[in-house]
Amino acid sequence: MKNFIKILALTIFVSFSATSCILDDEALTDTFNDGSNFVSFSTSAQNLSAVADGQEYTFGVVVELQGPNNLAGMTEDVVVNVAPVASETTAVAGVNYVLPMTSITLKRSENYIATLPITVITDGIIAPLAVNPVLTLELTSTAGPNVIPSSKTNTLTFVYQCFADLSGDYLATNDGCANGAIPKPTTIEANADGSWFIAIGDGGFLGYGCTGNPGLDNFANITELCGDILPTGNLQFGSANFSGAIGDIQGGTWDPITSTLTMNHTQTFTTNWAGAWTSTYVRQ
Repeated sequence: MKNFIKILALTIFVSFSATSCILDDEALTDTFNDGSNFVSFSTSAQNLSAVADGQEYTFGVVVELQGPNNLAGMTEDVVVNVAPVASETTAVAGVNYVLPMTSITLKRSENYIATLPITVITDGIIAPLAVNPVLTLELTSTAGPNVIPSSKTNTLTFVYQCFADLSGDYLATNDGCANGAIPKPTTIEANADGSWFIAIGDGGFLGYGCTGNPGLDNFANITELCGDILPTGNLQFGSANFSGAIGDIQGGTWDPITSTLTMNHTQTFTTNWAGAWTSTYVRQ
């Protein structure tokens, strides 16, 4: 009799558990089918890069309605509220950034995609910073039919670049040969991508007395980053354009106080010329 009672109780328990699971699954399915669409950031991280020149720069953080249900039947706009996550944020409001608004509207006419503006402040910033500040944003609430905010955050990293203006007229020299010490007039101009074009890119080594090739300017495009000149073979006869790699820039410095550009060069075209030299440009 005791064994029969145990078997009966076990049967009732198993039946009840199975029924409960079926009910829970059905309820979950109903919830999903009739559930809400999610509003989310389009990305979880992005860099906000700005030159620390005292100006303010505006960037956009994209927010969108992502489903999972069909959005075609939706007719109403959706209001989304955004706020910083204090525990994950090191950027300071009013010092590093300004959020002009913390609420945006996703409109059906715009496919439920909107951009939250954020202003990066550079006044008072001395680049480069030892550590780039970050601002983590979260979607705190929404107002709209069957729409809820995603838990996905977006971390914005503030990358401050140094302000530099290399443009102007220069006198260029080099120490690759005796004639290299004779100053050569040249110019430096800004390129659209932020790099700099030097009309005589190797200090006058190739075309002004060191190689017997008069008139070859060996123009160059260089990148300056907070006082450093990045290595490049992007010269007229550098490795990016010519197998002889004449004048390849191995590095250098820009001194904004004295308006002096210094670069270290190499060449592998011939052993009859100096294999390495330094060029110096002084703005006039």
